[in-house]
Amino acid sequence: MQYVVPSPRRRATENGVQGDANAAEPKQDKVYTVEEAIESIGLGWFQVKIFLVGKMITAADAMEMMMLAVLSPLVRCEWQLEDYQVAFITTAVFIGMGISAPLLGMLGDRFGRKVILVMVTMCVGYFGILTTFSPTYGWMLVLRGLVGVGMGGSPQGFSLNAEYIPSKYRAKMLLFGTIFWTLGSVFEIGLAMIVVPSLGWRWLLAFTALPVLVACFGLIFIPESARFLTAAGYVDDAYKILAQAARTNKSTLPEGRLVMSPDISLGRPRDLLSREYLRSTLQLWVLWFGIAFTYYGMVLASSEVLRVRNEEKTSHCKCAYLTTEDYTTMLLSSLGELLSIPINFFLIDRIGRLKSGALCYFGTGIFFILIQLKVNLSVLTVFMFFVRAFSSASFSFVYIYSSELYPTSVRTLGMGTASAMARVGAMITPFVAQVLLSHSVITATWVYGILCLICGINCIFLPIETHGRALPQSVSYEYNHHTMELKESSPTALESDVSDQDGRPSVVSETIGRK
Repeated sequence: MQYVVPSPRRRATENGVQGDANAAEPKQDKVYTVEEAIESIGLGWFQVKIFLVGKMITAADAMEMMMLAVLSPLVRCEWQLEDYQVAFITTAVFIGMGISAPLLGMLGDRFGRKVILVMVTMCVGYFGILTTFSPTYGWMLVLRGLVGVGMGGSPQGFSLNAEYIPSKYRAKMLLFGTIFWTLGSVFEIGLAMIVVPSLGWRWLLAFTALPVLVACFGLIFIPESARFLTAAGYVDDAYKILAQAARTNKSTLPEGRLVMSPDISLGRPRDLLSREYLRSTLQLWVLWFGIAFTYYGMVLASSEVLRVRNEEKTSHCKCAYLTTEDYTTMLLSSLGELLSIPINFFLIDRIGRLKSGALCYFGTGIFFILIQLKVNLSVLTVFMFFVRAFSSASFSFVYIYSSELYPTSVRTLGMGTASAMARVGAMITPFVAQVLLSHSVITATWVYGILCLICGINCIFLPIETHGRALPQSVSYEYNHHTMELKESSPTALESDVSDQDGRPSVVSETIGRK
């Protein structure tokens, strides 16, 4: 099945009229938006295909990240590296991600999600394979940094998924998607257990890069974002995709014609710091920084905590190859991320986005602090298990909340800049997890724990609750100011207060009324 790609020659006319050669002429006295069309289309095979391809990219990214934890002790031994040099390998990846994330976010809002996704997946696969031929430590840093440049575009896939899922199912579908990150992490550890002892770390890098190239091929079969197309003025192209989606899901589009939202400007950085979003943006940056610092810190610190605990020092640079027991410990702690799915499923639609996010941050901080206690290995493994569980749940929260907070016109730009703040945290965390922790486990765990507790408090005071809110199309003070009050209103009040410009009930009121 082929989907329409935007072309300047197919741009919508001023009146936004579109049609289908096989469809009857719609009545011209009624109009509908992309949000209403997606709600009418419902959840079906159309979204499942987009979801699966997007999550293939997620799993491939997880493999690349988990590979860093496996790679560090291996190259430490082969090239006789110091702690800070090992830390720089991970930092190089996140420097690349931090540089590219806001730029790719802006490009995604101007040229579309799909084209950027194709570019970044090819980048990750190509430079991932080239890394296997790194002759020196310096080449390793450069090539891993270029892999990071490609990985900085990963929020594009998340935005594309979110923009096609009806609001009723959005949170649960996006939460379920986090299992693919865990599967990618677990698969990478299993792959390392098989490949490294027999073939070495270079073959591990090569095998790790292959899944992302497969995911790139899968992008051929998914469409561009209809929300982006209407925001950019390509209403006719958006209509054809939505009509195909309706046929695939065996549903119908609303009666009338599709129209684009008026007065939408694409990808302006100043919109993120406008009075509507200034406070939310700044607080969100803190949350992204905190969770990336903590999550990747736990990934990198898992083996280091065990090494310090057992006082294993085999050389001046602390060279020690990973054993089967080390891989098993990493595998068990990674499985903790599976617990994040029921945690968020239970909380996020029951108590709202903000309270559930705060609880996840608090849980991460508390269990990270407990790691410093002198307990047996089984209890320590449980502590690390729950750190991974709650930190993964916190990551899911910030992804979902960010994708729901920002309007279509700046959504990937907003997530890109937030992701850049996360990369800053991830750039710093290797020097805590692999350098500071080797000198003082207590100091390092308190750094992580206190930061998570601060983020939990920050989460409580976010000004906008996105639970049950339709995805906005453009930056509108009146719309978003109204949604700030939704969390204090009853469903009945919402049904009577929230309406579209033509007086019909909005998707928000219809969705909440069905719950």
